[in-house]
Amino acid sequence: MHKKKSIGILLFFIFLILVFVFIYRISYYIALTEVEEERKEYVQSLNDHYWIKEDDGYVVVYYADEETVFDYTSIPIKSLPISVQMELDEGKRVDRLNQVYGFLENYSS
Repeated sequence: MHKKKSIGILLFFIFLILVFVFIYRISYYIALTEVEEERKEYVQSLNDHYWIKEDDGYVVVYYADEETVFDYTSIPIKSLPISVQMELDEGKRVDRLNQVYGFLENYSS
């Protein structure tokens, strides 16, 4: 009788451990899903628009946050018309990626 009681207690604790593992896995999956959604929203916000600016004498394209570099170019700022140089000093906001590529095509040699 004592042996059956010990086996019952052991099975109960194994069951509890399995329940805790299951609950942990579910909560981990939920947290991971939330983090992934936040990451996607952040990446989407970066892709809303772009900034074309001058950095260290060259044209550089930034994401919307104006800090994360989208593309370093080999276009020297001095090769651009004065009006464009002045515009890039303040930063030129571009709403679509094809506009960024159009600008870069126009001024690359």
